[in-house]
Amino acid sequence: MPLVHTRSTEIEYLDEGPRTGTPVVLVHGFPDHPGTWDDVVAALPDGLRVIRPFLRGVGGTRVVDPEARSAQVAALATDLLDLLHELDLGPVVLVGHDWGARTSHALAALAPEAVSGLVTIATAYGPSSLLQGEAALDEVAGAWYRYWLCTETGADAFRQAPEDLVRWAWRHWSPSLPLSADALDEVLRAVDTDDFADLVVHYYRHGTGEAPGSPRYEAAEAVLDAWPAITVPTTFLIGLDDGCETPTMARANAPWFPAGRRLVELDGVGHFVQREDPRAVADAIAQYL
Repeated sequence: MPLVHTRSTEIEYLDEGPRTGTPVVLVHGFPDHPGTWDDVVAALPDGLRVIRPFLRGVGGTRVVDPEARSAQVAALATDLLDLLHELDLGPVVLVGHDWGARTSHALAALAPEAVSGLVTIATAYGPSSLLQGEAALDEVAGAWYRYWLCTETGADAFRQAPEDLVRWAWRHWSPSLPLSADALDEVLRAVDTDDFADLVVHYYRHGTGEAPGSPRYEAAEAVLDAWPAITVPTTFLIGLDDGCETPTMARANAPWFPAGRRLVELDGVGHFVQREDPRAVADAIAQYL
């Protein structure tokens, strides 16, 4: 698989379809890899150029500059923007799930000219102040692992055996998804890297305010911390059986999308929507082609 070399990272990615096709970029989440989009790609129209990057710490993507070692969202979004520039892609239809949703929201906020349409899945955009009372506690309850990783005990346990949390997540976040042993092995192989565990810990610690970001991304982080409006037309999909995300944020964040935000709630679907209902994701993408 090809690699793009940027100032900070080597980014592995899949590149399928004609170079002249409309570019569609699919960004996976945690704990996952680009193969998560296989059924979505199969359901898309012919003639598209489909790019599927590996996030930091997954597959062959790695940070090569020690000063850029970080998993904050600003770093992930910078990687993605660098990839678009290196591949000389015009405005793309950008699709992201989980970490990929946060990365895609961030890129659309930082560089709206790079995105013609945005489809995000499971992880909604917006400040935590949109969650109040029991809704906030429901969100925290589902996200216990984020706070567990903020403790030394949790971080040490995860670093020693990251596969335990990976297996747990796949069983509990999409309870009706019969992920095959082979598919789970593909996920485990993709995240079996030297950097994965440390970057996961940093991602969640930074996201909860318990770890600093890299000075390299200070300017981008300052923009994102203000939760700017996303001016790109957007569709957001969430499964109502999601084991780690609730729909509360998505139901409240429409004011952050002045160009319009379509909300699709899917009954009987869990966290990994692209694997459980790939047709719904493909249809959401198709409206921007």
